[in-house]
Amino acid sequence: MQHPLYTLEGKHLDGYELHIEVKRRRCIEQRYFELSLIREGSRFKPPAFIGIYSSGRSSLRISGWIDGDYYEIISSDGVKMSLAESALDVKLFRTLGDLIPPGGSMMVAYGMIWGESDVHRDTIRALSLGIPPIATPIGYLLSYAGCWASFRDWYIPEGGNEGPKKLQGFKAIDQHDAKRRAEKAIRLLEEFIKKAPINRDLGQKARERAKEIMNLLSSYSQPDVDG
Repeated sequence: MQHPLYTLEGKHLDGYELHIEVKRRRCIEQRYFELSLIREGSRFKPPAFIGIYSSGRSSLRISGWIDGDYYEIISSDGVKMSLAESALDVKLFRTLGDLIPPGGSMMVAYGMIWGESDVHRDTIRALSLGIPPIATPIGYLLSYAGCWASFRDWYIPEGGNEGPKKLQGFKAIDQHDAKRRAEKAIRLLEEFIKKAPINRDLGQKARERAKEIMNLLSSYSQPDVDG
């Protein structure tokens, strides 16, 4: 049976093709992977996403997850490209999010050893100002991956093995859970938007993200047809 990661191979994102390299890890349910973009036979470096995929362990009630580093700025033949400016970042995270089951999660580092860009720096600054995780740049991308139901900020690793500072977003368990959590998230974002400006630049961008995410979640918060 083909591993889920290999379903990404050859997928197209607005004229770019995905290429994935996968390696086994000691835990049987985990794989290390590097996901790159290719255009006209030329591969962009570094890979847009490097991380670990876990299919989870049903015996321990652990759902599948992805944990890794996102590289917003990639280049090919000396030409740099911003995934955010190309609007490829949302499409990339949607594609990765399709691999995560209900109740699963995605973790993305915002404290980078190298490859840091605006998405990481602005997430750090936004969190320090008290902007809700869901409205930070990385929280925004996690939301498009479907991992918006709740967030955890790993700013202090607990056991020493969690790696760099990161945001973890969770998927809803089921439709009922999604409706309840969407309503809660929308109320949180509404309250955030009403607040006085925190920082003119960061605050305005966060409000724009918040409005977009509220629109994204609105379909989940609609009353049930049978209700």
